[in-house]
Amino acid sequence: MMAGLGRLVAGSRPRALLVVALWIVLAGALPRLTPSVDEVTEPGSANAPVAGAESAAARDLLLERFPDQQGIPALIVIRNPNGLRAADDAEVARISQTLTGPEAPEGVTTVLSTVTVPQMRDSLVSPDGTTTMILVPIRGIAGTDERFSQTVREIRAIAGTGEGDREIRVTGPAGIVTDTVEVFRNADLVLLAMTVALVLVLLLLIYRSPVLALIPLLGVGIAMQVTNAVGAALAEADIIRIDSSSTSIMTVLLFGAGTDYALFILMRFREELATTDDRYAGMRAAVRKVGEPIVSSGCTVVLALLTLLLATVPATREFGPFLALGVAMILLVTLTFVPASVVLLGRVAFWPMRQVARDPGERSFWGRVAHLVLGRPVAVAVASLAVLGALALGVLGYTPNANLISDFRADSDSLRGQRLLASAFPAGQLAPTTVLVRSDTPAQDAATVAAALRGMDGISQVSPPIPSADGQVARLEVVYGDDPYGPAALDRTERVRERARQAVPDGEVLVGGESANALDNRTHDWRDFWVVAGAMGVLILVILVLLLRALIAPLVLLATTALSLLSALGVTILTWVVLGDHVGTNSRVLLYSLIFLVALGVDYNILLASRVREESARHGFPEGIRVALTRTGGVITSAGLILAGTFAVLTTQPLNSLLQFGFAMAVGILLDTFVIRGALVPALFRLIGPAVWYPGRLSRTARSGASTD
Repeated sequence: MMAGLGRLVAGSRPRALLVVALWIVLAGALPRLTPSVDEVTEPGSANAPVAGAESAAARDLLLERFPDQQGIPALIVIRNPNGLRAADDAEVARISQTLTGPEAPEGVTTVLSTVTVPQMRDSLVSPDGTTTMILVPIRGIAGTDERFSQTVREIRAIAGTGEGDREIRVTGPAGIVTDTVEVFRNADLVLLAMTVALVLVLLLLIYRSPVLALIPLLGVGIAMQVTNAVGAALAEADIIRIDSSSTSIMTVLLFGAGTDYALFILMRFREELATTDDRYAGMRAAVRKVGEPIVSSGCTVVLALLTLLLATVPATREFGPFLALGVAMILLVTLTFVPASVVLLGRVAFWPMRQVARDPGERSFWGRVAHLVLGRPVAVAVASLAVLGALALGVLGYTPNANLISDFRADSDSLRGQRLLASAFPAGQLAPTTVLVRSDTPAQDAATVAAALRGMDGISQVSPPIPSADGQVARLEVVYGDDPYGPAALDRTERVRERARQAVPDGEVLVGGESANALDNRTHDWRDFWVVAGAMGVLILVILVLLLRALIAPLVLLATTALSLLSALGVTILTWVVLGDHVGTNSRVLLYSLIFLVALGVDYNILLASRVREESARHGFPEGIRVALTRTGGVITSAGLILAGTFAVLTTQPLNSLLQFGFAMAVGILLDTFVIRGALVPALFRLIGPAVWYPGRLSRTARSGASTD
């Protein structure tokens, strides 16, 4: 198969020209036929209810029986630290009247304030008399509907920011989602610019040739154009979903993986030119020899991303397909466009560098590393395991965090509004928990539930029962005294469900709201993590077994990559949560780190192990390890630095979760590059001996040749 691919892209000059022209035409034409990615990108739904969960059922019943609850609420917070005065009340009246008058923004369904609903004054004014709220539900789809964002912007324009001692901010779910969209509006452009600059500098340092550095970047640009066009078309057809986080990660993933795959091909191409003057023959040989490991690596990442379809949490399940599409596209571009472009350019592509690579030799850095690993494999293995194990201990400091507002790194209107609320109201006022009771006597039963809940620790307020129009359902609003997204609030929500059901054993009780959503997501997140981890493990093991034609070696590679994951997460949690100022770690960081670190970490092990297998068949064991480690050391190190650098760019993004994810990826890739692949894996291979290729023929024949066993 790889031989056929080599003939396609480097069989002749006309074939290479056809391949290059085809990709350029696709990159230019497809975006004109589809919507842009920005038009179909959603802000993400990290706390959306899980289908079939109690919080989802509660949401559906609430919207069905209480039409006044339809819409996503914006909270206008008005605070005067000296106490609310007549001028502040007049400001509440002005805002309320404007939002209910003929000039009200499109999408505003109703307004709840001390002016429109005076009987709610006790709930809308803080106990210390310094702060009041105006609740404004908004119709529409948050994030994807520009009209929704425009409504929030108009509300902010009407409310203003206050004057003198008075401060006014717009927060609540509507404000948070709108701010999330805004912070990503320019962040992706900054991310792209920084990624391109970083990768270009690294490629220039590695290749020492401007043309050779630009070819992989051009390939990434083509892959990105085609991926975005196809992805946008699929999203418009409602086949896949694209959220703001996936577009950011897509940028670094394509640049990192694309330049890595190109590096593997081009460096092997230089090796082949040492044995032939025909650049077309050299490229065909390079594609044939490294094509299979590269395809295996790319398929590993694609299949790992597709395992997310097994998840139950919407934000997790919808994350993988778009990125899998991107990896598949960059794999195709790298294996076709890049080699075809290089052979067409010939020696010009390498100027001013030597076209033929020199053998690094035993006295090179990686030659000396290979000598140390093979000479003292026990010491190297023990030291590597000790370092990785110590770093992994940081995982013990893991603290879950589901608070979307605390995820913002920069100040925002919604974050400032949340702080104003927290300074005067119970922290849970930002997102009250809703309890719905459906029975023959719902109002009476809801009152019984309210009495049972008022005695619970951590509950600040319980509203009187509010019956539905048909009198079959009653609802309660329960306000916690602490962060409604914190672990304590989520644990309390479990107890609220238990106590509410015990209070009304003959009726139906549903507990919903943001805390309940986060609780259900936390429960399903752990389920998804283990299901995805298991599926990934099986898929990667199968790919490694098929590629290496062995059982022991794949198990070693998979186990060491898993240890690298734990170590990277440990360092991340220790740095940003235990020693840093982050509230905790979003569960998505754990899952995405699992997907990308395991899949991409296995990439380097695949390249090393396949080269060890190739050289062992030629030189015997353990000489095959020495030759493979010496000759792949430079290229894998360069690839690791590029990939780590591109993911490190994510630390500039406006969310703590993306910062932690980018940091974990950078650390994990560097550990894979230098500790796992550079020391631990070859040391373990040396200790196990040729049996590492069991039950393949190489486990018996590798003892010949240069073997010292």
